[in-house]
Amino acid sequence: MTDPNYTALLLVIDRSGSMSSIRDDMVGGLTAMIAEQAAGPGLLTVDIVTFDDEIEHTHTLADPATVSVELEPRGMTALHDAIGVAVTGFGQTLRALPEHARPDTVQVVVVTDGGENASHEYTAAAVRALVTQQTREYSWDFVFLGANQDAVLTGADLGFDADSSMTFAAASDEVAALSVNLGRYVTDVRKKDKRGFTSEERTEAGGER
Repeated sequence: MTDPNYTALLLVIDRSGSMSSIRDDMVGGLTAMIAEQAAGPGLLTVDIVTFDDEIEHTHTLADPATVSVELEPRGMTALHDAIGVAVTGFGQTLRALPEHARPDTVQVVVVTDGGENASHEYTAAAVRALVTQQTREYSWDFVFLGANQDAVLTGADLGFDADSSMTFAAASDEVAALSVNLGRYVTDVRKKDKRGFTSEERTEAGGER
């Protein structure tokens, strides 16, 4: 039996060149979200994968108190490869744990501000098959957050549920709202009371007034 008090969180974060305008806001928002989750009940570990046209796994099953979100925008956007590599590697890491030490809740969050333009290993169909498998067979929860696109459509093409995908505006206030709304979502998932993003949250993050 898995550990019902343990949540493993994987963040897959775009660091491509276009992230420059919201880099500080995104770092601050995700850092605050991690701190909020760490203060909640239960055990939490954090994995972080950052990507442009290269992929870097910076934290593995890390104590959130030791986690520092670092983004140095550069390069292009290998979105499909990043999701495929990150999810596959995360699964391997969790499978290596004794069953009693494996998390009962697995949360994957993908954040990007642009479209796919640099992947070589994974196609959209391959990512969709992987995400669908992990969702259906292992009850992983996936969130897709995207700017400069319709994130619900992009997420659907990659296997993410519409209720768990949200578009955000690449601006300071909207990124701050996105982080707060993501924190609410993750808290609910950890409580086994999942609610998708609300219309109000979508408005706040999308900059629609």
